[in-house]
Amino acid sequence: MIGPGDVERRVGAVILAAGLSTRMGRPKCWLPLGGRPLFLYSVEAAVRAGLHPVILVGSEDPRPFREVVKDRTVEVVPNPERHRGMSTSLIRGLDQLQGRAQAVMILLADQPLVTESLISALLQEYQMGYKAGVRIVRPTFEGLPGHPVLIDEELFAEMMAITGDEGGRSVLARHRDRMKMVPWGDERAGLDIDTPHAYQQLLKTFLPVQQGCGDHSRSQGKRVDPEPPSTRAQ
Repeated sequence: MIGPGDVERRVGAVILAAGLSTRMGRPKCWLPLGGRPLFLYSVEAAVRAGLHPVILVGSEDPRPFREVVKDRTVEVVPNPERHRGMSTSLIRGLDQLQGRAQAVMILLADQPLVTESLISALLQEYQMGYKAGVRIVRPTFEGLPGHPVLIDEELFAEMMAITGDEGGRSVLARHRDRMKMVPWGDERAGLDIDTPHAYQQLLKTFLPVQQGCGDHSRSQGKRVDPEPPSTRAQ
């Protein structure tokens, strides 16, 4: 817990939803899951966990994304340079967030089983460890590091200097001594939906998560067309 006199640090979210989906063969963030687009699960987990601001970095045309999240406190940032790699999305998101939060939680739009509980656990480790020098917090799934990743503002300049299809690996490697790893018991939260096979596995996994105590069973809001016409041809 945060000690007496400690000030809780503000943490925002950057959700990366501008990938080219080359291995999937179609825009993966718009894949249907429970009648909703895949990316909406990451958005709702971030909002429920109290992250603010929540910034969603999408493709060239932000309008379909804005239509889906219009009833939520979410900002949508387009990325017309997404073909140049993940770094361009990360930089656009951080640029929008700088000066408004003291740390960022980086979430991937293709990890819909990341829960509010996981995000809250990472936040707690950051708040508790900040005075001891913790500046990065990330989960591990069956011993392997994964997402989401929390990064303190002290490292924003380094993150915004990365190039190409990198999500900050080099920055994390340079600051391993300032990183807190958090083992997470439910490895499903680390599932990446990069291929058709992974998507089929997700469809098998999602129902048990809904029927259990997972945060996604509490999702609210109207159902949406998971693939708006303006995105299907991308």
